[in-house]
Parts: sequence; C-alpha cells; structure tokens
Amino acid sequence: MSFIDLKNLLPQSLARNKIKPQIEATNVLVESQKIIEQVWGKEVGRLVEPKYVKEKNLHIRCSSATAANALGLAKKKLIEEINKACQEELIKDIVFWQ
Repeated sequence: MSFIDLKNLLPQSLARNKIKPQIEATNVLVESQKIIEQVWGKEVGRLVEPKYVKEKNLHIRCSSATAANALGLAKKKLIEEINKACQEELIKDIVFWQ
C-alpha cells in the first residue's frame, strides 16, 4: 500500500480537476479589493468592484470616473502589489469600466 504525502495531495487534486485558475482568480479579486482600500481608502473601495480575471487581465467596474482615473494613474503599481500579494504573476493588465 502506498501513501500520498498530504502536502502534495491538494495541488494534485486542483490540477486534476482544473480548479486552480478559479482559485487564483478569486484570490486576485479579494487581494485587489484589499489593496485598493488600503491605498486609496474605503471611500474609493466602495466605488470600485473587481469583477473577474480573463487572460491575465483584471476587470474592475468603477461607479465613478474619478476613481477609475485615480486607479488608472497607478495601474502599474496596483498590478505589482496584486501579484506580490498573490505570490506569482497572475495579472498583466487592468481594465476599468463603468
């Protein structure tokens, strides 16, 4: 009888069931909201909503053009912070829309 090391069981299961991309996308959405609120405050955090990740692009809905502009000016830094929080490069660009 062979045993599977528990630390390898979850990654194998995620890969086999193709769940890893969904978990990574969820992590990106959560971390991006946290970072936005930490840097720009809860007021801006209420005006933006990270919606989904597609092809390494994070799509954020903004209910304010001012908030979209502020985030757009710091897009590169925001991408770096999100990838740093997720501990791998999951995002290459951010798309803002209303």
